[in-house]
Amino acid sequence: MYTLNFCEYNRSNNDYDTIYRPGGSGDYLFLQFKSPMKVYLEDKIVITKDNACILYPPGIPQHYQAVQRFRNNYLHFSSDENPARHFSIPENTIFYPENTMEIDSLISRLQQEHFSGLPFREESVHALMLLLFLSIGRSMTRKAVQKDETEHLYPLFQRLRLQMLTQCEKDWDTCRLCQQVNLEKSQFYVYYRSFFSSTPKNDLLRARLEKAKTLLSNEALQVKEVAGLCGFGSQAHFTRYFKACCGCAPGAFHRISAEQNAE
Repeated sequence: MYTLNFCEYNRSNNDYDTIYRPGGSGDYLFLQFKSPMKVYLEDKIVITKDNACILYPPGIPQHYQAVQRFRNNYLHFSSDENPARHFSIPENTIFYPENTMEIDSLISRLQQEHFSGLPFREESVHALMLLLFLSIGRSMTRKAVQKDETEHLYPLFQRLRLQMLTQCEKDWDTCRLCQQVNLEKSQFYVYYRSFFSSTPKNDLLRARLEKAKTLLSNEALQVKEVAGLCGFGSQAHFTRYFKACCGCAPGAFHRISAEQNAE
């Protein structure tokens, strides 16, 4: 059974305020920081971002200080089970759940229920706290799975991108790219943008145009040949993209390069 001893939602203290309890608070403390905090742990100091969370078990030192503004949500509670172990939640360390708005809303509801004086208040508080830790546990488990997937996929995407850019003259259609990493189209684009802050089309176009600039400096090649060697389907297609990105037509760039070489 979860028993809520005290709860505050959007609590503001003085700027730069410090909380220091070397012997802990005698119960569990769950915190959601709504402003950056300097948190002192056993072997390090962590500067948090907004919505960082920490769960202190009983008897663990609690020491944190606002970087400037002090605002947080917190719960002091007692329980016959450790929610960290039951719901696979980190304890005595900073963590960042994905469902920050849901956590914020549940703490607000817990504060209202705690001070309501309504019948079955204890049962309602227990249910809300159970839902809070269940929600955090699911979020952290999902985040861990996504991290594992990302760590597995990143080297695959790196190799694929290198192959695509070094062989930019080839036909790198969407189906081929997705097959290389065994992902659906929507998943592929999400991961690609996450890893490289770009799209395959933009990266490929940039590589083709850079190669084209080099080839256009060769007076033995015609513009049509350069277009084919760089993977463009037609000279018109090549000319349109080159002019839009480089500020002049490939023919003009070709002539300028020839003049510079002749000097």
